[in-house]
Amino acid sequence: MKLKLQDGTVGDRIILALIGALAGLAVWVLVEVLPEQVANKRLLLFVTTATGGFFVAFLAAIGPLSLLRAAWAAAVAAMPAAGLLTWASTRFDAVDGSLETLHPLVAYAVILLVSMPFLIAGQRAGDGWRDYPALFRESWNIVVRYAAALLFVGVFWALVLVSDALFSLVGLTIIEDLIETEPVPYLLSGAVLGLALAVVVELSDYLSPFLVLRLLRLLVPVVVVVIAVFLAALPLRGLSDLFGGLSAAAILLAMAGGVATLITSALDRDDDEAAQGAVTRMAVQLLALSLPVLAGLAMFSVWLRVKDYGWTPDRLAAMTAAGIVTSYGVLYAVSVLARGDWPGRIRKANILMALVTVAVAVLWLTPVLNPQRISASNQIARFVSGKTDIERLDLWFLGRELGRAGENAVAELAALDPASEALNKALARLATAQSRYDFEQRWLAGDPPDLIAAITADIAVLPAGAVLPADALEAAFVGDQSAWASGCARRTPLGRPGCAVLMADFLEKRPGDEALMFWMTGPASAAVQIMQSATATEHSDGGLVFLSGNQFTDITPATLDALRDGSFSLAPAAVLSLGVNGVRIILQP
Repeated sequence: MKLKLQDGTVGDRIILALIGALAGLAVWVLVEVLPEQVANKRLLLFVTTATGGFFVAFLAAIGPLSLLRAAWAAAVAAMPAAGLLTWASTRFDAVDGSLETLHPLVAYAVILLVSMPFLIAGQRAGDGWRDYPALFRESWNIVVRYAAALLFVGVFWALVLVSDALFSLVGLTIIEDLIETEPVPYLLSGAVLGLALAVVVELSDYLSPFLVLRLLRLLVPVVVVVIAVFLAALPLRGLSDLFGGLSAAAILLAMAGGVATLITSALDRDDDEAAQGAVTRMAVQLLALSLPVLAGLAMFSVWLRVKDYGWTPDRLAAMTAAGIVTSYGVLYAVSVLARGDWPGRIRKANILMALVTVAVAVLWLTPVLNPQRISASNQIARFVSGKTDIERLDLWFLGRELGRAGENAVAELAALDPASEALNKALARLATAQSRYDFEQRWLAGDPPDLIAAITADIAVLPAGAVLPADALEAAFVGDQSAWASGCARRTPLGRPGCAVLMADFLEKRPGDEALMFWMTGPASAAVQIMQSATATEHSDGGLVFLSGNQFTDITPATLDALRDGSFSLAPAAVLSLGVNGVRIILQP
């Protein structure tokens, strides 16, 4: 079935609105219904990404293609991409672990979106999948159509919300009741998106990429000046700051990507549509020559981090992106230096690099380019060779953030013969740590049993006869345990251990005593905080937090001597309180 959207028929608009509504219904089912019904999360991932990707590509292809051809093109783009993404998720025991890295999702999006112009152009009469004018036209048309349609969806919902607010002034809740009914918001969003895309295609002669491309050309001379100033200042500033981390590489890559976009927009789809002004064409050539410099600096910046700290998935992703942009830059620069038909060679380079980019994205989702496996192997090799010592080896990253490859790496470390005592202790901490913070605190502080033993040996439990709950010290964060042990090792002005705990029923509405830990933080300073345990925890009453884990440090070591001597008293605090709307406000005298 061929839609004649350019004719503006009501039937075509209805068809696209219905397709959009169907897409919205599918999103609702995939997001709100299936997650509670499907236990196999990998199957859910495939169905979700295949269906979602299909509708994104399908709506993009309708207009240029008939319904059947658009559906075929969308299926060819979405199904393999979803399959590869699902395959890549097996690198982790849980699907969420794979998706949290974001890299597989980016690769999936690249496969889906970059392949669509090729699939559309390949099915249009008179075009071909390698026809640059057709590819250029379809790429920019997809961007403009979706941008305009999504803007209209935003305006639509703004109008709905304002209308609902207006109705609420006279006590009507019709709109509110409607949009709170599932799956109405999804259906409306999809239908409005489909309708907007239909109208945008109808008005393609008025709303085309032509305006956007012309506006981008105005930026070409400006960006040339910016890059020239940057490159001129670089030797004066020095390279140490530039290569300090991945943030510099990200900035350079973002700028390089913008430069490539400006070059492509200025050269347009053919020589007749390309920028004709001598100044603009000269600026485009300068940008083409600067592109490999920017991308090369980004690549070198990433490599320095790899040389010092080894591979991680983020560094692999950055290096992959830098490699692709550098390839663009080299092809652009060579095209300009060869003179002659340099714009034509750059257009051919765009086709080649688009296909290369899709191929790299495919490899990223296969075992050929598994960033977790590559990173884990590299980190182990650096440790075994002595480039990374035990203190700089990020065991949490290896064991908890690299999926199955990281787990295998940890097992390989445990099997080292001989394994050092420090490594064995670190692996033991990793096995029981609940978070990176917990693991790092244990690493810095030492073994919790040793810390608890040091505290127990010196601490005074007050008043006389009071008993500290058995789990109070064990339940504390390792960082707190370390601080308390250090305080106990210090000595008060009277030569006593610098730690004490006071047990009292400070809060009558809660059963049992609370435990206040006092410890020296330095030769002339001390602190107090509530101990986090099963019986003495942070709590509130009527909106008032009585005492949190935050330290109160406005006390001295002499306070601990006074506590040990019994020079303290427990009495109700003289405070004035105001209870209003479920919150109690305490005014300190």
